[in-house]
Amino acid sequence: MKITYSMLTIILTGSLCLLVGCSAWTASEENEELPDYIPVQDYTGQGYDLPNGDKTDQIAEEHAEEIETAVVRFFKEEYKTDVEVHNMVGAEDGVSVFVESNGKPHFYSFAIVPIDTRNQEVLTDEVWSQEGQVEIAIMSSLYSWIHEEKFNRFESYLEDIVQRYPVTGVNEEANENVGGGYFMTRYFSIAAHGDELERLLEIYLNNPEESIEFYKNKLNQEQLDPNTIDITVRLYMNEDGVEPDSSLFNRIVKNIEGNAGLPLGNYAVYLFDNTIDPTRFSNTKDNALEKSDPTPIIKSP
Repeated sequence: MKITYSMLTIILTGSLCLLVGCSAWTASEENEELPDYIPVQDYTGQGYDLPNGDKTDQIAEEHAEEIETAVVRFFKEEYKTDVEVHNMVGAEDGVSVFVESNGKPHFYSFAIVPIDTRNQEVLTDEVWSQEGQVEIAIMSSLYSWIHEEKFNRFESYLEDIVQRYPVTGVNEEANENVGGGYFMTRYFSIAAHGDELERLLEIYLNNPEESIEFYKNKLNQEQLDPNTIDITVRLYMNEDGVEPDSSLFNRIVKNIEGNAGLPLGNYAVYLFDNTIDPTRFSNTKDNALEKSDPTPIIKSP
């Protein structure tokens, strides 16, 4: 399937906003007691919410085992990938099921299982995924796998920043339970598409057992457009009530700009305060520091 720019934009900005709901594995009473923002260190996905999720929440809980079985089968049949189910999130007329791929290429994603609320029935034979979402997850994971050594060094750099300065990343459990998006670590994510990666995707779907060396040999780096590979760094202050540190932020941006060893891509950097909106797994406060569109950090061939 051809992934267009407009399709990618819709997926990146709107997919989870349209599909999230009250967690089928978290008590609704607990969700209602959560404040608007909580410390990022405390967030593992609790309170992820959307109106009308409560209509399907209880049904999903009662049918959790068959939902899980149906979603695992869906990813295996449609995307030739074994996945582990981490969480179920009720939404209007269905439940979003958050998964993680087993082994490599590694990614997070989700599928939707429709629910007939009138008849209290889970439609496990009608599992679907948002157009392009899983495909981009696989392409992103293939790209990260091909450049695994470079991205591991990048992760180590960000981990060193976290060890040396008063900042942190998200909990891994949050990525697992409500991340649902592409290749993700505690500190950065990758969303990649484009003709060259779509060619690798087709190879993967025909034979998911190919080795990393095979993909390295198949990828033509000269054909990649950095604007089709979004790499987003998100860090948070680790103390409550502390504004994002502009000096540290500028240092990180400068280091990334000067790092010639990073893979090709469009790099964005964000530094937030200590809080996160539990209903959206995000921080949209005005005090965030960012280096992103229209002037991101571009790493070209």
